[in-house]
Amino acid sequence: MKLDQLKQRLLDFGLHLRGVLKLSMEEAEKLQVDTVYGISIALVGNIGSSYWPVFSQSGEFQDGQPDPLDRWSRRIAEQVAETFSARAIFPFEGPPYYPFQQWAQRAEALSQSPLGLMIHPQYGLWHSYRFGLLISRVTDRPPTSINSPCVSCELQPCLNTCPVSAFSSEGYDVNSCDSYLKQNADARCHQAGCLARLACPIGEAYRYDSAQHTFHLKAFLNARPG
Repeated sequence: MKLDQLKQRLLDFGLHLRGVLKLSMEEAEKLQVDTVYGISIALVGNIGSSYWPVFSQSGEFQDGQPDPLDRWSRRIAEQVAETFSARAIFPFEGPPYYPFQQWAQRAEALSQSPLGLMIHPQYGLWHSYRFGLLISRVTDRPPTSINSPCVSCELQPCLNTCPVSAFSSEGYDVNSCDSYLKQNADARCHQAGCLARLACPIGEAYRYDSAQHTFHLKAFLNARPG
């Protein structure tokens, strides 16, 4: 596969090739793929709101049916996979779920933030992975080793900004977050997005557009019971 052609095709959808890594024989066998020639996975996702202009004009976004982003991602992934004779897999398929976060850390210079999200040294918390493409063997390039930007962040504003202190060193109190949002329709979180996430100083230029913030927040609330 010519990765340059793949990169260019993905840009048509506002998506980026985030990294490529070679899978072990054991990993390939679990995915039920031929391991004779080796197999790699190309990780595809967004940087900031890169996919939002395309997705927000899609049929999936506008049809009112559940899981529009996942359905859009699947359609785009299958189109790209067919073009490049690849097989698409998704982080939202499961259980069991594919270890996308582990793969991402092998493909890019990522680390876990205090919020539990993967932080990128340039994009901060404003990125995600929409699908992976299983492709014929490609020599992967290990990510440059860097220290997590969170290590030198003494104030850690992400842990001190949430109005209900849903984030702490002990983890994420999802019930407190959910309850606060449902009981406070005028909370700034509804307009601006997660205040804890916004407090992170890394990657400010890549923060999601307000419409995308609202979309993700509504999706979170709709997925919660009650």
